Amino acid sequence: MADGQPLSKKIAADLRQSILSGERAPGTLLPSERELIEQYNTSKSTANKAIALLRSEGLLDSQFGRGTFVRKRPPIRRVSAARRHAEHRSSGKPIFDTMAIDQGQVPSRRMLEIGRTPTPVDAAPWLQIASGEEVVVRRRLQLLDGEPAVISTSYYPLWVAAGTRLESPEALPEGPDELIESLGHRFVRGVEVFQARMPTPEEAELLRLPIGVPIVRMWDVDYDEEGRTLQVASDIYAGDRHEFSYEWSEGDIKR
Repeated sequence: MADGQPLSKKIAADLRQSILSGERAPGTLLPSERELIEQYNTSKSTANKAIALLRSEGLLDSQFGRGTFVRKRPPIRRVSAARRHAEHRSSGKPIFDTMAIDQGQVPSRRMLEIGRTPTPVDAAPWLQIASGEEVVVRRRLQLLDGEPAVISTSYYPLWVAAGTRLESPEALPEGPDELIESLGHRFVRGVEVFQARMPTPEEAELLRLPIGVPIVRMWDVDYDEEGRTLQVASDIYAGDRHEFSYEWSEGDIKR
């Protein structure tokens, strides 16, 4: 033990500090197991415990036959809802694409589900309809530089989506927000609700999350001028690939 703590934790602390300080940049190869054993005069099992601890924190990637590397984790900053619609209108692209491109990353997506489905229990209150009532769903896996980043599931009431391209299996290059506005609807108010938790097995598999990396689930709900729900998004964000930005101005403060 070192300084009253197991040596494996001391090794992990030294490596963690070098990663978080930037001394070991993303993509850097870590010392090999043999090198750690020699440097700390320890055993194979102790070195393995130290590496396993950092891997559980989402700091490392192990590649078979190549070694263990500092995980590449370039974040994408998601802007607040107040700016989201303005940005998609100016770019003519989905907001995910707009934010990624603005921040030097390449967006792509893989469609997972499109069609009509019974409303899930947790989405029904946001949609202002009964659980089980039919809605249109578009579910996709969104990627940054080829790496999974968000599982996006959007629900649309039939009075908005029935018979429109929201039901089409084809991509929406302008994004659903732009399409909804082109159908004559107007976004007047929105709500965003965040929940941080550990991923389900399916979420971890789709997002390729290392052990220990959490997700942030966001409900994003848009309403029209009559208070009707236009769309509800349930987005599952890889916790180590995103940061969330909110801005306010004097005009937002009600006196």
